[in-house]
Amino acid sequence: MQEKITKHLLTLINNGSQAIKNQFVYPSEMSKTIFPEDSLGEESKYSPVKGIVHKYKNRVLWKVSFRCAAHCQFCTRRRQIGSEIGDLTQEDIDNAIIYISSIPVIDDVILSGGDPFVTPNITTLILERLYQVKNIKVIRIGTRLPIQLPESFNSSAVQELLKIISFVNKSIPIYMQIHVNHPDELCTGAINSIKRIKKTGVIILSQTVFLREINDDVNILRKLFTSLYKIGVLPYYIYRCDYIKGLESYICPIENEKKIMTEIRRQLSGLATPLYIIDVPGKGKVPVPLNFWKNIDTNSCKDFDGELIDLQY
Repeated sequence: MQEKITKHLLTLINNGSQAIKNQFVYPSEMSKTIFPEDSLGEESKYSPVKGIVHKYKNRVLWKVSFRCAAHCQFCTRRRQIGSEIGDLTQEDIDNAIIYISSIPVIDDVILSGGDPFVTPNITTLILERLYQVKNIKVIRIGTRLPIQLPESFNSSAVQELLKIISFVNKSIPIYMQIHVNHPDELCTGAINSIKRIKKTGVIILSQTVFLREINDDVNILRKLFTSLYKIGVLPYYIYRCDYIKGLESYICPIENEKKIMTEIRRQLSGLATPLYIIDVPGKGKVPVPLNFWKNIDTNSCKDFDGELIDLQY
């Protein structure tokens, strides 16, 4: 994955944000690789048609493209991001809609990528098609565009996307999931972009990734989650960084993460506290027990089928 940084992010970096620099600037030395490229099995196990990842029975993730405004160096899909291979044709969209329509139990679609807001015309088309699928009851859209390129919300294409989101949301609930990792990202431009999304009437959630020497600190995360809560964004998940090739240097000691999230839970409202989870390779998002409980072994866990999974590498 090549380095890609927007002028907006460069301005924040030049103004002194080490946290943003460490997320987006290509590291001078890559980590010693001990992990696979696709440990979550998205392509090898769960992709029935191009763009679709069907891991959970009643919901699918739809990769709208592999394109982002900027490239996060800790990205789970770094094997794909920036590649035109993920671009969807009309036939690809048709095939995905046929697949979703053919399985009535699928009632929840998550649009991801890449970033669905970076390809607004394609995302608009997908929403117009999903709106007509009778079994779809919930739509989620993940984005980092308010953080990476807030000025893009002035473009006509993004404004049209916001209009279709507002329209569809009147019949099918849409949840926006904004990826934000550090308080430095919540500048005036980002907050104003989030407010523009709020005007569509959707519920806005946030997702955060634990990143070593970036946000693995109680004070940083307390400020982040409190700031989000106060602008009407509910912290949803905080992930343990995925075990993906090249991400080793970003992964924090799990005991430190547990300690931080235990203290966060003591200090903040439940609405302002995200669920701390591990996306267990090839299995699903399993909550991590905090230090309110004694003698918990975090070297292994049970997946949703009761199988014991070794989390050590």
